[in-house]
This record gives sequence, structure tokens and C-alpha cells, in this order.
Amino acid sequence: MTDTWDAAGYVASSRYRLAVCEYLSDHGPGLPSKIAAETDLAQPHVSRALSELRERDVVELLVPESQQKGRLYGLTEPGRIALDRLSHGRNTIDVDVVSRDGFQYEGLVEYLEERHPTVAKAVATYDGDRARVYFFGPDPSQPAVRRTAPITQLWATSRRTGGFASGSTGRHEFTVYGLENVTLVDLSIDEEFRIGVSLDDDADVAVRSFVEELEATLRN
Repeated sequence: MTDTWDAAGYVASSRYRLAVCEYLSDHGPGLPSKIAAETDLAQPHVSRALSELRERDVVELLVPESQQKGRLYGLTEPGRIALDRLSHGRNTIDVDVVSRDGFQYEGLVEYLEERHPTVAKAVATYDGDRARVYFFGPDPSQPAVRRTAPITQLWATSRRTGGFASGSTGRHEFTVYGLENVTLVDLSIDEEFRIGVSLDDDADVAVRSFVEELEATLRN
């Protein structure tokens, strides 16, 4: 891949790919088993991420292909540039996980619980430097998990990736992104304020009508 911005977006759209790249950047070449152990990820996820990143020329195998043990991987030069673009494109975002009653738009939470109870994962507000996230179901227990939630990860990168639908309802601009196992609806309220909703990737939702319903709920 010659476009390092596209490579950066590809890395950012998966927490596994991002964790693998950050490990290789910080520690140098590594074995899949060691990367998995030190990033606290399952080795199959690491192996898959390495395979995907290798296909995009972000990482490279540093030993002969025929070597079955000691398969050492490292970042390619395009991979280093992509990761550098990604790290410099990040904003400093304070992420607060709030209770249902503590979310700014409790009516929006009620709407999602009533109309989309089985597919809504999280809802968040973002004002430029702070995200307030309400998770449907148990809250993540680790701050690192909270920061890598798809909504905040999307807002923390300068290049948005995976977008498959965008437009305007006549009131607000919106974009819908397809990332791994999740669909993100990013609704721009004004120049600085955004609302995001995270849904299961297989959610059967008509984009435009869903956004119009969100807007109607916010107005009430």
C-alpha cells in the first residue's frame, strides 16, 4: 500500500492491529507468541493481525518463509510512516464512562433501549476534547478498554476509516462507519459537538431513518 494515510486508517480500525504495530514500534521485531504475551492478547488474534498487516505491507516477515519456528516480524518503512501519521493524528481525549442517569441525553438512552435493545452497544457525546460514553450492559473495567472503544477510537484519529454511507437529513451531517463487528453512526450536531452510537455490525437498521429518529429524540 503506497498511501500511508490509508494504511494508518487500516491499522486504527482494529485494536488488534493497532496493538501489534505499537508493540513492534516500541520493542522492535517480535515473535507472535511474545507479542501476544506482552500485549495480553490471544495469540490467534495476534497471528491474524500480523497476516492482515503483512498483506498491506505494514509489517514484514524477517526470516525465510519456509522457517516454521522463530517467525520474527517487524514494521516495514511504510508501516513506520503510517503509525507515525496515526500517532500524530491523535487528539488528547478524556474519556468518561458515565451511568445511565449521568448521560447528557437520557432520552436518547431511553430511545435506544426501547427501539434497539439487542443491538445498541454504546452511545457517546464528544465536544472536541472530551467524550462521555454510556455502555449498554456492564461497563468496561479497564481504562485502556474504554479508550479503545470503537466510538472514542474513531474520534481520536484524524482520518476516519471504513465509512460506507454519509449524507444529510437536511438538519445535520452524518456518517456511518463499518469497523470490525461494529457499526458506528457519527452525527455532527454543530462544528464542535458530535454524538455517536455504536451498534452490532449485523444490526438491521435503515441509516437515514435511524438518524432522523435520533434527531427527533434529541429535539424532544
